[in-house]
Amino acid sequence: MQRAAIILILSLLVLGCQSKTNTEALRPIPVRLAYTEQPDCALVHLAVAKGYFQEEGVLLQPVVVGFGKQAIASVIEGKADLATAAETPFVFAALEGQPVSLVAGIFSSGQSNGVVAKGIAIPEELRGKRIAYTPGTTSEVFLDSFLMASRIARQEVTLVALAPQQMPAALSSGEVDAACTWNPILKQAATGVGAAASVFFDPYLFTLTYVLAGNRSYVDANQDLVRRVLRALLKAEAYASLHPEEARTLVAAALKLTPELLREFWNESRLKVSLDHSLLLSLEEESRWALRRKLVPQGPMPNYLDYIDVRPLQEVKPQAINIKKVSQ
Repeated sequence: MQRAAIILILSLLVLGCQSKTNTEALRPIPVRLAYTEQPDCALVHLAVAKGYFQEEGVLLQPVVVGFGKQAIASVIEGKADLATAAETPFVFAALEGQPVSLVAGIFSSGQSNGVVAKGIAIPEELRGKRIAYTPGTTSEVFLDSFLMASRIARQEVTLVALAPQQMPAALSSGEVDAACTWNPILKQAATGVGAAASVFFDPYLFTLTYVLAGNRSYVDANQDLVRRVLRALLKAEAYASLHPEEARTLVAAALKLTPELLREFWNESRLKVSLDHSLLLSLEEESRWALRRKLVPQGPMPNYLDYIDVRPLQEVKPQAINIKKVSQ
């Protein structure tokens, strides 16, 4: 009898500990997440719409910005804890000595970026024209590669720095002859000039990858929170894979786009939470480009293995990683 009583007491203690652990795991943790109203953040918008952040105990405090460079700036300035952005603003932050950490890629596409022109039939006719671009973003990377592939020197065009949202009006009014940007703004700019529009893509020149990143000290001190965020995004990834039509409808509503328009971008995209070796190569290649163009202070090439924190994704979905966190 005494032995049975002891076993019962121990069992109750174990259950009590487990209950406490489960309660703690579900206790909401606030996070200020900077993200955009663009298809690149589809997994974030899906996770919001489906309530996955709440399920994982994440009290989301949205910091909605116009584009990824502003999201990274929000983290650097202390206005956000985590950010979603294309790899290019992350590269510039690293080259400028900012202590940032990348924890996962969440979107990629070879046809997100392009050049939309007014009254221009072929890329070679861009020579001597005014082209809008957004410095320090994938817009600048793609435009540089596109001009090179078209055998046009950077000095043979007039570059006009604009925010993406300014480009449709600038192209329509004739302030610029072409604009290098991303969807859906690319599509909106083309629609604004009607039959006079030409849109140039080249999926072999550049693949955009959107990433989840944060201040290094914040990511290091909040591993549990980052794991929760990743679990919510992985749920969104699974939902998009199993229910693509429903997922497109939810994201289109969040972005104020028609499902038909979103489908054009969606079908050329990869919504996946991962850390691929190709991302590491892109970070290094874009760093060489920025240093070669003297767009950042001259210095050594960052070791991006030191800028990628694999720990959260390793705990949540290790098979989504095919790079290793080792020092060179």
